[in-house]
Amino acid sequence: MTFYRKCVLGLALAALAVGPADAARKSGLTGAAFLKVGVGARATGLGSAYTTVTGDATQMFWNPAGIAIERGMQATINYNQWIADLNHAAVGVSKKFGDFGTVGIGVVSLGLSGIDADRDLVPSFIEGFTPFDTNTGDYDYQDLSVGITWARQVTDKLAMGVTGKMISQSIDDESATAFALDVGAIYHIGYRGARIGARLNNLGNDIDFFDRQSAPLPLIFSVGSAIDIIEEDDMGTKLTLMADATKPQDSDQLVFAAGELQVLHRLKLRGGYKFNYTGVTDDKTDEITGHSGEALSPNNPTSTDFTSDRTEEGYTLGMGVDVSLAGYDVVVDYAFTEFGILDNVHRVSLNLSF
Repeated sequence: MTFYRKCVLGLALAALAVGPADAARKSGLTGAAFLKVGVGARATGLGSAYTTVTGDATQMFWNPAGIAIERGMQATINYNQWIADLNHAAVGVSKKFGDFGTVGIGVVSLGLSGIDADRDLVPSFIEGFTPFDTNTGDYDYQDLSVGITWARQVTDKLAMGVTGKMISQSIDDESATAFALDVGAIYHIGYRGARIGARLNNLGNDIDFFDRQSAPLPLIFSVGSAIDIIEEDDMGTKLTLMADATKPQDSDQLVFAAGELQVLHRLKLRGGYKFNYTGVTDDKTDEITGHSGEALSPNNPTSTDFTSDRTEEGYTLGMGVDVSLAGYDVVVDYAFTEFGILDNVHRVSLNLSF
């Protein structure tokens, strides 16, 4: 069995391992939740249906196989004014090293500084027992992921990649660290740009805060496909449809769907939607009484309404403009995500090829 076939088999077996573990863990109990926040305006403008995108340095944060390029270097800079005034940013650089493949380094951070600690609310008789510093008036919160990605075009149709990363979280004087792997593959079918792909993200050890307080990383498996409904013509018009079936370890099966229209070679318009996630209402359980949520109705006047939306996240829209200058390929991307009662999210990315 060839090397790349072994890798594909290993990726499939790892994906199967996600399912049984799901039954033992409830939604919301995974740690390092910042790893679930999408990186890149193009990716989020496409509703996170990004598993099959190729030749993009931003893929080091999604499917590592997608960073494989034929030559040269790429760089990506991403900024996201996330909800609750959190600053979410990512940078990455990738370079082709001949037959060895493409190597990339990427950093993602999310945090907030100068948070009012209200230290005066801590009773003096427990100051010595709290794990936090009670002497200063504010504190910082910071999440960080640093990864090294390797990808290679194994054949003219198959690309594979892997990312090793260190994940760190800190709040006040406490911190925790974990290590994880992302693995992925993309296969070109050879018809109208059609391709299929798969990725497994955040396969690693639990992240530990305090003594014996640990949480698993947000393990995610996704398979995706893409096809050019309209292939690029002389006028630079192209229409690509994409879809991902994504299974987070702590959530139900999700389906991400998106479309990207290219106009005049330089302008791209995007839109995406997350099925079984956006617009879905879940029943909740009263942890005290054990009763499950039911909608109030005349036929059941004693019922209690414990339902709530699965997410406030709605549709996504985006655009990208090629503003290449002085021999450099420069693309500026923007994405908008509707977030209901929360602040709507705006993302901006700058991608360079040279």
